Amino acid sequence: MTPSQALWERLTQFRLIALLAPASAESCLRAYETLHPLGVVLEIGLRTDAALDGITAVRERHRDALLLAGTVMTAQQADQAIAAGAAGLVSPDYFPSVVQACVAKDVMCIPGGLGDVGKQLAQKAELYNCSVGELRQRYPYQWAHKLFPAMVGAPTFVDVATAWKAVYEKLTIVYTVGVTADNLIEIVRRDPDSIMCGSALTRQIDDGAATAAEARRWLTRIHGAHSK
Repeated sequence: MTPSQALWERLTQFRLIALLAPASAESCLRAYETLHPLGVVLEIGLRTDAALDGITAVRERHRDALLLAGTVMTAQQADQAIAAGAAGLVSPDYFPSVVQACVAKDVMCIPGGLGDVGKQLAQKAELYNCSVGELRQRYPYQWAHKLFPAMVGAPTFVDVATAWKAVYEKLTIVYTVGVTADNLIEIVRRDPDSIMCGSALTRQIDDGAATAAEARRWLTRIHGAHSK
């Protein structure tokens, strides 16, 4: 099993990503060591100079760590994040060069935005030399898109995801921006296969107990809503 396949299994089981814009490599270690035992996947955003060092630090201490690199917007960033040890990449928009860099190494790539779903799936299929339908069957970890922003102003963007899934069967949607422990319940009820991503989960990263408690609260609501 490749790292991307293992990461996909974890994401689809626990359905929660914590986004961190790291102040230091040590903050990445603290976040990972607090959240990983709970099943939460850590996404380290390439928004600070500490991000790549943080991915490297986590992988050096925890050889089997499955990390996401976020805010990846160029092929160079993609290559650097993969080299540092990221098992999957997330972008705020659809960047064809990032998709190409990831597929070349068979690494999970989750583009984002309010459109271009079909474009990114078609590009992946072309690069894998398969049909779009075969992409979902053979590379399920590439059959995903990030709804960004998801919950800004009103929950109307959830309807966008519903429309996508009507065309791209069983597409996995990662919901981010504006997602809270309260409104995620409604998202999960409308999209039982959804994955949540929140930066609120790392706001108190220096307080391990508080961070773990908040993560448990999100997980309880995700899986409680899923069971109803």
